[in-house]
Amino acid sequence: MRGYDYTRGSVGWAITRLSVPICGERILRNLDGIFEIYWLGQLGADALAAASLGFITLLFIRSAPFGLRIAGQALVAQRVGAGDSEGASIMAGQTIFLVGVFSLVATFLGYWFAPQLMNLMTRDPKLAALGVVYIRAGFTVLLAAEAMFVVGQILRGTGEPGITIAGVVSSTVLTLIFIPLLMFGWGPVPALGIAGSFLGIGVGRLGGFATMLAFIVKGKSRLTLRWADLRPRASEISRVARLAWPAMAQNLLERSALLLMVRMLSPFGASALAAWSIGNRVTMIARMPSFGLQASVRTLVGQNLGAGKPERVTRTVWLAVAALTVLMMVVSIALFAWAREVVSFFGMEGNATAVMALRILCAGLLMESVRRVMAGAFQGASRSKPPMMVEGVVRWGVQIPAAYLLSFWLAVGAGGVWWAVSGGQILSGALLFAWFLHWSRSGDILEFMGARGLKSAREST
Repeated sequence: MRGYDYTRGSVGWAITRLSVPICGERILRNLDGIFEIYWLGQLGADALAAASLGFITLLFIRSAPFGLRIAGQALVAQRVGAGDSEGASIMAGQTIFLVGVFSLVATFLGYWFAPQLMNLMTRDPKLAALGVVYIRAGFTVLLAAEAMFVVGQILRGTGEPGITIAGVVSSTVLTLIFIPLLMFGWGPVPALGIAGSFLGIGVGRLGGFATMLAFIVKGKSRLTLRWADLRPRASEISRVARLAWPAMAQNLLERSALLLMVRMLSPFGASALAAWSIGNRVTMIARMPSFGLQASVRTLVGQNLGAGKPERVTRTVWLAVAALTVLMMVVSIALFAWAREVVSFFGMEGNATAVMALRILCAGLLMESVRRVMAGAFQGASRSKPPMMVEGVVRWGVQIPAAYLLSFWLAVGAGGVWWAVSGGQILSGALLFAWFLHWSRSGDILEFMGARGLKSAREST
């Protein structure tokens, strides 16, 4: 895929060429999550519940590098579209530098304060103790995971998902080997229990990062990273930060809301938390097409604006949404129909709570997927505030109050949290879609989709 021009030719082919490998990469990258849940299920419901608490806590903390990666992809894509390869490499280097600094700081602080973090999530001493072990393993491998993610995100911005999928294949193969090896031990390798799951993932992420870096170093990518590009530059760091903070805030709002939702589930016991763990991971895998399309739309919007072709932006978004709608309707119906079989696979056969959780969460799959594609369009155009604003209003103004009202005041129980999550996903997707629809019909798409970002990309050429 090196050197392909995404600013010309068929928009449908451009979307396919980018989104299919990205989607495949995301599916592979999250197979280890499914695999991890499977092996954790062999340790019992308490291990699943503790992992659910630890996983959502780590997701919340990783909101900051998520925003930096989004900004890096968009800015690199704009430079590539404008024909500024040196500028693309500089923006990539600054993004990697910022993510690296954050990861190191978060690793030391998170490892030290892990007990306090888990005590905020649960009052059950057994779950808290298991959660501390799990989350400390996660912080131990945080730098390796973020290194793979940030390089992969940047390579999507250059339009080279083939390299990222090679890295993810390496990561997945290593993870599938090392998760059970480190959890249960073999020969001289000790059994590490719940900690071994995250440490096994870390080994895989490190291997994936090394694979992608090898492509770049050997000159097989249009990205040419040099040591000088990693040296901090105030102006470029400021540019990354200006685009990153709304994406970071959006992710913080989303993940902090989910964190609070999981905390609301805690009083309903380990069974409810285990049901959430399964439902959340399975629906995340089901949304992989939306992640692939979101990343491809972000790249295509950035490159086409950088090339001064805003008319291709709207065509890209509408085609992506149409394809996603058909696909996610099929996936949602299939998951709803086979919810019992899916839950049984993870060691919770006959658990009605887990079946109900998965079926309720299926209701929001389509609009949550649409929301992600819309967010990708805004972010690719250096307009990351609209997704942040919608996220804040819906998650904290609607979803959390609804979850508390349903679960405790109306005594719906754990189901109230799951209904609130699905309802919030439907509402946020509809609002962001309506926002894009309104402005795209205004006739001033260039200004709407980031004229300032386009101008800065041209000026840097």
